Amino acid sequence: MWYFVVALVVVVTLIWQMTDLKARVVDLIARNLREPKGLVGHLVRIILGKGNASLENETVKHLNIQPDHKVLEIGFGPGIGLNAALEKVEHSSGKVYGIDISEQIVESAQRRFKEAIKRGKLEIRLGSAMELPYEDDLFNSVFHTNCYYFWPSLEQGISEMKRVLKPGGIMLTGLFYDALLTSTRKGFLKYGPNWRPELYIEKLKEGGFVDVAMETVTKPSGHTGHSYQVIFASKP
Repeated sequence: MWYFVVALVVVVTLIWQMTDLKARVVDLIARNLREPKGLVGHLVRIILGKGNASLENETVKHLNIQPDHKVLEIGFGPGIGLNAALEKVEHSSGKVYGIDISEQIVESAQRRFKEAIKRGKLEIRLGSAMELPYEDDLFNSVFHTNCYYFWPSLEQGISEMKRVLKPGGIMLTGLFYDALLTSTRKGFLKYGPNWRPELYIEKLKEGGFVDVAMETVTKPSGHTGHSYQVIFASKP
């Protein structure tokens, strides 16, 4: 009988250790989704670059960027959105700006976009959506993907976006709603509690934005399709 008890204790211990390890891994991923750091942050950046490339590019298309526009991306991550926006203003007077809270992300972007920065077409800064280091009424559009759910305060982030947008300027957010549901169930958004787009839309309206709406877009892909959501808002 005693060996059965010992075996049971061993099994329970192993299960507990495996469960604890899983929780640690989930927590590590969740932290690096919020702010990539170190090796795990590097891997998360690569995964996001592959998984969100289409979302970033589609989000930029919805902005209708004109050659002379000034455009800001908050939480630019791998830089796919920055690159797509740059293509819209490359041969004109327009300019793209990017801000991110991760030193690793900023340093990577500064290397990748070295030439664009030298030409004055792109400006990269380390900073937070809570305190945007830009003057009032500067941008024609502000956009972000997979970002607002990690903000310490939705109200403050929304207030800052509205401040730096020109009157009539557009704020646009891109997201994969189904992926958010899955990530939430798995615990990957434990540091992004305000992920629900319904809450974000409500806060945008309360913050003074107008024409606030969410649209689901389905893009064909072979014999199947994939959907993403965009949230639009305008500064009066």
